[in-house]
Amino acid sequence: MKMRIGVSLSLFAFCALGGSQAKALEQDGIPSIYPTAASIQIDPVKISEKDLRLIKNAGFEYVRFGVRPEIAAVAGKKADYTGLLAQLRALHLKPVLTLFGGPDVWGEKTANATSRQMASQSASDFANFAVGFMGQHRDPDILWELWNEPEIPTFLKPELLRPGLVPSVQKICSALQSQSGSKAYKVFGFGFSKMPRAFSSSPYDELLDVSLKTCLSGISVHPYREKPETLVGDFAEVRQVMSKYEKSSAPVIASEWGYSSFSPTRDLDGQALLVMREYLSSVFVRLSLLNIYAWKDAGGDPAAIEENYGLVDLNGQPKPALLALQHLFSRLSQTQLVSAKASGSDYQLTLGSQAAAKDKRTVYVVWSSAAGSGATYQFSRNGAKACAISRFLPAQTDAACPGSGDTVELKAGPAPQVVTLYY
Repeated sequence: MKMRIGVSLSLFAFCALGGSQAKALEQDGIPSIYPTAASIQIDPVKISEKDLRLIKNAGFEYVRFGVRPEIAAVAGKKADYTGLLAQLRALHLKPVLTLFGGPDVWGEKTANATSRQMASQSASDFANFAVGFMGQHRDPDILWELWNEPEIPTFLKPELLRPGLVPSVQKICSALQSQSGSKAYKVFGFGFSKMPRAFSSSPYDELLDVSLKTCLSGISVHPYREKPETLVGDFAEVRQVMSKYEKSSAPVIASEWGYSSFSPTRDLDGQALLVMREYLSSVFVRLSLLNIYAWKDAGGDPAAIEENYGLVDLNGQPKPALLALQHLFSRLSQTQLVSAKASGSDYQLTLGSQAAAKDKRTVYVVWSSAAGSGATYQFSRNGAKACAISRFLPAQTDAACPGSGDTVELKAGPAPQVVTLYY
């Protein structure tokens, strides 16, 4: 894929990145060359090797897909998980594997499906499947996720939480703890569709209670929302929840979150704006990983929200969201968050070079969640050898900062802008 980038040759010398083999910073046990690890959702049945190579070239480090037991309630072609994992290793892409599903949950057994005996058997069957699959594919690069959106009946009938999923998770955690070298597993739960609340009395708290102090490395959430920046307020409560279970510094990942381009609500550029701000908001709250939903559109109806979450269309052509995000990744590669500030509707990130970076640089990002222009920000050049301003929509451009004064200015707006100072 070719990106629409305008940049002088002299500036490009300063912009060169370390390449795909650059050493990643391991933060919270999740290696990444970015301040928040970058992942993309794929369909394990439909994904092609060409798609995987494009995903790698776009700058993604992880891919997420679901793994479930073979059950009659789920029709269609079976995924070759072993073959797919081998392809990912060859391309240096790391998997986020979501283990979910079970006979009662998926409706294979309809008679007495809610009985305690059936729920107990379902719990045992799923635990055996999960522990067996994890043991078969033991790999320190894999991030494991237990379940997917337990609050949604499609994935878990409410009456099966206490007699089904809770004891199943207990059994999984007990098995992992008893295994030699079980700490090699990085396990997250549970792909919550609603952000956990510190002072709630939700029955789903039981899932955290039986697992956070035993086998979970951290928790996973699906923070879908109209404005990405509202994550900033919600995330303070998530950290309070973690503190309640003595895991205040444990990693939190967004294992699914995206924006659809569906007419007439949101055009392609509108999707691109929100996806970029989704990633930057994830950096702002120090999420360890963001998995963007999804790689490819699921259908051809432009008015269907569920069919248009892809960063590429059905034919594999890049949408503006992918072009903008790829350029953003190139600007933030080999950096880590130094500070995050919010002022009204304006947001500012300051990032510095990771220890393994070949060049030393400071990166400033500004944007606004409001529709109009925000404040003007001034950044000191501090004797930088070069200064570049990057923009992402409607085209992806890098240009030398204007003038030669001691400061450079950026005005916050709905489209993020980046100033990079090279030393």
